[in-house]
Amino acid sequence: MTKFIDANIFVKAFTNSEEKEECRDILSTQFITNTLCLVEAIKMISTIKKDKIYAAKSIRSLYAYNCTIIDLDKNLLFEAIKRMDKYDLKMFDLINYVTALLNGCTEFVSYDRDFNGLEIKRIEP
Repeated sequence: MTKFIDANIFVKAFTNSEEKEECRDILSTQFITNTLCLVEAIKMISTIKKDKIYAAKSIRSLYAYNCTIIDLDKNLLFEAIKRMDKYDLKMFDLINYVTALLNGCTEFVSYDRDFNGLEIKRIEP
């Protein structure tokens, strides 16, 4: 079972959220994410913690985890654009969802309910 981890999971794992421990636990499993999620997470963590160095170190620490980070490139962008009519998602969410689709993910880990009712089951940690 391959999981895609959305940006909000990283944010909750590296800030003082009520879900911090559950989110950190899910990061200890094998997962896939993409560079767009990491950019989103750095921005949000930096804003919440008011510390861009902490945000960068938090995301950099993911390299020690059992994860695959997919680059956002023109092919991924155009695959998402091709699916704009099929999915009622914002562009960033669509890119993340298409990353999960193209990489055979069976679960989409996110607190974002916009991912409900799609081919890949959305779960929360």
